[in-house]
Amino acid sequence: MNVMNVHLAIYDSKNAGIASAALHLNPDKVILLHRKQHDIEGIKSVLNSRGIKCHSQMVSFDPKQIRTILKHIFLENQDNNLVFNASAGYRMMVLVTLEQFTSRAMTAFVVDKFTNQLHWLHPSGKASDELAVKLKIHEYLKLFASQVLNKGKTITEPQARQALTNWLIENIEQFGSPLAAMNHIAMRADISMQYHLDKGQRKRKHLQQILTRFEEIGLLKIYQNKIVFKNEESRFYANGGWLENHVFSTLFNMRQSRKTISDLATGMEIVRAKGTIKNEIDVIAMANNRLHLIECKTRKFTNKNHANTPGSAAIYRLDTLKESLGGNSGKAMLISYQKLSRYTEQRAKDLGIYCCSYSQLKQLQHHLFKFIDSTNLY
Repeated sequence: MNVMNVHLAIYDSKNAGIASAALHLNPDKVILLHRKQHDIEGIKSVLNSRGIKCHSQMVSFDPKQIRTILKHIFLENQDNNLVFNASAGYRMMVLVTLEQFTSRAMTAFVVDKFTNQLHWLHPSGKASDELAVKLKIHEYLKLFASQVLNKGKTITEPQARQALTNWLIENIEQFGSPLAAMNHIAMRADISMQYHLDKGQRKRKHLQQILTRFEEIGLLKIYQNKIVFKNEESRFYANGGWLENHVFSTLFNMRQSRKTISDLATGMEIVRAKGTIKNEIDVIAMANNRLHLIECKTRKFTNKNHANTPGSAAIYRLDTLKESLGGNSGKAMLISYQKLSRYTEQRAKDLGIYCCSYSQLKQLQHHLFKFIDSTNLY
């Protein structure tokens, strides 16, 4: 008779530790205890796609019922290697189950949602494991009842564009205002991809330098007082898309020294559950089995110190997405070409959102390393 390796886990809609541990230890089956209101189709799909069977059983908060169910599970798996994954679930249910396992001298472990390490609770003498198998973005999102509508881009931009974005950041102290004007031009370009410069715009030296650099790499044409974008993609790029691509390219190159970055995309479109509202994520990454969301802004924010500002709106949106898409270990970052107000920076700090703005972009790689490597919520 073949001995099966079986994990028992208690489902939690905010924790990825059940799936990440199963992918690392590769059991034959996962037994999932869950409550009636839980949507477990996502985690079952992820495990099944990786060749792991998933059996689910509905339970209540009643300790007596849990002990009864556990007795049946122990009996059914008396010839198998049954292990308890204590990483997720309602605390009382986890403690009751852990008590039952330790009293029988059976194995139990927990995955630290911040460090991506697996710690053996019983027996306690075993060394901790670094989870080797990494979740992909679409798998992680499935765990939290979300799905990918559009994968976005996963390849870096051409060298000419990278040179342009590096130039924009090297000159950030003098290009803040003209870059905001460039955003306005790209945003106001009509359906024919054209915009007519007014007299004041034609006299702005740094704006003309930016337009010329964009023309040199084929993104637009300058006809005296008229700007014509090559296509919609070029117009979007000029309207701030260049910063998204720059951040993505920087992260892409960082993967050589950070093998923990397992998946990466820019411009990914995601929808929650069976909803219809799309969320486009500027840059999204999986690292250490944690979801990392990055919002990129080139527009000029107001200096007003209150909640009803575009800067604060970006922070609140990131906070909502961090929780709904990333669970209780998701991380978020706001990257801004322009300065952020002290209020916006404080709100970001309060909500655990990492900020990198203005001249800090010159050390973007350093800040991205710090964001990815940190075990904190930011």
